[in-house]
Amino acid sequence: MKINELLPGQQPIKTTAGGRSATGVSFQDLLTKQLENVSASQAASPLVAGDEIKPASSTALRLDGLFITEDILNNFELFGAALANQQTKVADLEPFVSALEEETSALVALKADLPDSDPLAALLDRVAAAAYVETAKYRRGDYAG
Repeated sequence: MKINELLPGQQPIKTTAGGRSATGVSFQDLLTKQLENVSASQAASPLVAGDEIKPASSTALRLDGLFITEDILNNFELFGAALANQQTKVADLEPFVSALEEETSALVALKADLPDSDPLAALLDRVAAAAYVETAKYRRGDYAG
């Protein structure tokens, strides 16, 4: 089914062989211009001795925090499925716990770089606390019996 059939009243755009619309503008040209503008504005100057290294942007920190949080939540699901399986031995839980410990320490280190007023910092703190509790329960032997 064509999109034009779904949207009544929309005028079809005629394109030429090169992908240009009747107005002479193509998506590829617009995309190329945008990428050139971004590349030009992000051109990096080389570091010189004595230059101060700036910390990673807040956006990058926030994305990293979200990715690590997602990894922890995925490991929680796998860990929970392993716990629910009666055939799983306690020693088989070790890879899940080790992964949770590594991700928790990465999350805590990343959280330290965020401002305390950032709402994501509170979420990262809660996720790290939950992961720490589960790994501590495993390490003290709660799942051995």
